[in-house]
Amino acid sequence: MHFLIFLGSVRTSTPPRPARLGERVAKACLQVLGHAYPEHSFELIDPLDYSQDAIFKPHFAYAKSKVPDDLDALAQKIEQAHGYVMVSPEYNHSMSPALAHLLNHFGSSLFSFKPSAIVTYSAGQWGGMRAAVGMRTFLSELGCLPVSAMIHVPKAQEVFDEQGSVLAEASSDQ
Repeated sequence: MHFLIFLGSVRTSTPPRPARLGERVAKACLQVLGHAYPEHSFELIDPLDYSQDAIFKPHFAYAKSKVPDDLDALAQKIEQAHGYVMVSPEYNHSMSPALAHLLNHFGSSLFSFKPSAIVTYSAGQWGGMRAAVGMRTFLSELGCLPVSAMIHVPKAQEVFDEQGSVLAEASSDQ
């Protein structure tokens, strides 16, 4: 089975430090899932790898020959995937605008009847848990029903290094 891990951040400036804290969390998801389930494949979807200007227009609203190639390829990946992991920071008690923007570009039929998991993080103490509440409804509307268990990572900058590995200090605190 093949799963997509969506990184929900396009932030490249600080604060927080580091600027792309979510990239660490998403890489950690890739490592943990790949180790725990070697018979499955996992792929990171980073919104910075796609035409941001083109996302404003829904994928289904383009004439077939005019869909940007990268977004058309992503639509095919979404449709062929067996499930999704959504990695999001918390912005004003809700999910990342970048993640919502990217997911809203595609019709719900691509996501339908597939499971999704919610992973949230923050630089502070709550780990993005307030964002996860709204994400459950959002993902349900897309048709990729979230599983009941969620993962929240508080102070993610103190937990993961740039490669998504657990920092030595974090592992000794556990």
